[in-house]
Amino acid sequence: MKFTALKSYVFYPDVNGNLDLPEAERLSVEITRPTAEDFGTLLSLEIAQKNHKDDEDRSVFRYNVPKILRNHVGYIKNLTVEDVDNPEGNKTITSGKELAEASFAGMFPLVRDICTEVCAERISDTQKKISEPDSASSGTGGKNGN
Repeated sequence: MKFTALKSYVFYPDVNGNLDLPEAERLSVEITRPTAEDFGTLLSLEIAQKNHKDDEDRSVFRYNVPKILRNHVGYIKNLTVEDVDNPEGNKTITSGKELAEASFAGMFPLVRDICTEVCAERISDTQKKISEPDSASSGTGGKNGN
């Protein structure tokens, strides 16, 4: 059996019209795939049992967001947080660590997309064809690119 290894790649999150922007302006995130050992610490599953006879059991995935952002997100391009109270206080976020420490409106869909991508454990046909370490693509809902 043969598997494909691609340790890192670029992911374009599908948030706030990002995929409609020209490629040079898109928010892009370098994703570093987790090792088998690390994967088990990134995601947990909670099952809530039904309370009433008409309810159904629910399962909920919980991401270890700090660990994912700090250890599995490298560089981030084209992400600026605008400080409406202090325009000189605008901040460009350039790494997963900086994103982990940030607070801004609209961050939760972005963080959720990144966490989902890191934990997806899938590889696209495009990724299988990539042989250059600096080439990139996305394995789930984002777009391919550098």
